[in-house]
Amino acid sequence: MKQRIQYLLLAGLIFSLFFFSCKTTGAVDDLPDTQGPVTYKEDLSEPAGDSLYDALAEAEARAREARSWAEYLNGPIHCPNEWKDAEGRFQTASSRKDVPKTKGEVYGRIDEWNGIRQAYDDIFNASFEPFFAEQEAALAKAREKAVEAGAEDLVPDRLAIADGYAGKSKELYEGGDVYGSLNAGKDAWDRYRILETLALAHNKQMEADEYDFFSADPETYMLAAEAGNNSVDLYDEGDLVKSQEQATAALEGFREVIRNGWFASVEEKASVAREWRSAAQEAKADVAVRTDFNAAESVYNQAHVALRAEQYTQAMDLFEQSGKLFEVAHKNAMDKRAIAEEALRRTGEKLAESEELGQYADEIIGGDE
Repeated sequence: MKQRIQYLLLAGLIFSLFFFSCKTTGAVDDLPDTQGPVTYKEDLSEPAGDSLYDALAEAEARAREARSWAEYLNGPIHCPNEWKDAEGRFQTASSRKDVPKTKGEVYGRIDEWNGIRQAYDDIFNASFEPFFAEQEAALAKAREKAVEAGAEDLVPDRLAIADGYAGKSKELYEGGDVYGSLNAGKDAWDRYRILETLALAHNKQMEADEYDFFSADPETYMLAAEAGNNSVDLYDEGDLVKSQEQATAALEGFREVIRNGWFASVEEKASVAREWRSAAQEAKADVAVRTDFNAAESVYNQAHVALRAEQYTQAMDLFEQSGKLFEVAHKNAMDKRAIAEEALRRTGEKLAESEELGQYADEIIGGDE
């Protein structure tokens, strides 16, 4: 159910701003019937036996299962008022601490849980049609992302398998097989997501090969390649959970190889930029020639953004540019200081020979040009 809830979140994001009316759509054929009112023909004051307590536990379990399915279909979004009412009844029943003693008390609790279950079943029935529309949109988006990553060229046969599950989901929905449609849709979405991850991992592997980064971290490279192969095998076997785990491991592994490969090159440019930045700050360029310094600082910050986004060549160029701009800011600040000091020396005043010269010069160059 944890996986189902994760799938719910993706589908819910797409249509979370749309609310659907909760008209009764009729009971779904394959949903178990809920017990109606019970007519009791026994002494309800007698102590309840084990079989009756078992029936109570079963009624509660079935109500909780109905709640999970209604939530899975975005029941709180599609039927907000009905969901609020059902949740209130559910919380009341769940919070009871006393244990019923007599048959009548246990029957009463069973009726309560059956009523709660029916409320969630009604929400489920009313939510399925809009949820299926959401599911179709989610699958179309998942497929689009897989294709954009390159899955259609890399693994066309496996993309076709995922398409088959998407088509099966629609076919089962139109045939009235609710749960079969949901399960097929879940399989399709999982497969699209795996193929997207594998395609992204392949792209990173090609990038690592292009720059010959295997030598930078051969162990991580080999582990990533192995994880990618494992993911494909697990996909074919139908173990989609482990297949996704291995695909993610492959993607992260090749990303690490690339990071390690670029580190030395990027760090060289970043180090020069940091040195000139410190020199400019020591020369008080951030005060004396603020415009020059801020221009360099802006490019320096852009370089860090590019680095975090793994845009390494762009980061290198930006660090190099910022280093040159900091160098200019440093030079301009020093030139401004030299002009101020020369002006003081020309005055011939005693102040020019005192220790206050430096402070006075700072005051002169303290503002922007």
